[in-house]
Amino acid sequence: MNLLNKTRVYLIGGMQNFQNGDSWRREIKQELQEMNITCFDPYIKPFINEIKEDHDARKLLLEWMENEEYSKVEERMKAVRSDDLRLCDISDFGIAYIHPKIASWGSAEEIFWMNRLKKPIFIIVEGGKKQIPLWLLGMLPHKYFYNSVDEVVAVLKNINCGEKPMDSSRFRLLKEDCR
Repeated sequence: MNLLNKTRVYLIGGMQNFQNGDSWRREIKQELQEMNITCFDPYIKPFINEIKEDHDARKLLLEWMENEEYSKVEERMKAVRSDDLRLCDISDFGIAYIHPKIASWGSAEEIFWMNRLKKPIFIIVEGGKKQIPLWLLGMLPHKYFYNSVDEVVAVLKNINCGEKPMDSSRFRLLKEDCR
């Protein structure tokens, strides 16, 4: 059985404030690609007119902020925001990595948006589930929060092979021949 075959996941995780915002993505992408899950990574946009959101782009944005070139930052970030929310729209589910002590406004909006769309979100909490921001527990059941990347991968593998049932109230997967 391969229930998650050809599904799409958006990998959410604060990039502005994390020194290594892409390390957890590299770790999880390999596992998910082996299950034939397409990973949408904000560092590597799938759009024809890709707007770079890599380390060099971040450096440029911070330079513009330092020089008070706010209109340039605004223009670029509007496009980034639009692209990232579109990835939430077209994904079947999301995986987020959050650092509760670091504000990450894009991640917060993406989690909020996917929740409004009633899509499954697997949230990895730096420091473990005991660190879940209280507000998020008012938004999502605690069963959607995890201590590590490995825990999320294990759950997805169990869903994929049929050992763990999908949360039918959130997973709205198309039939495989329609994906």
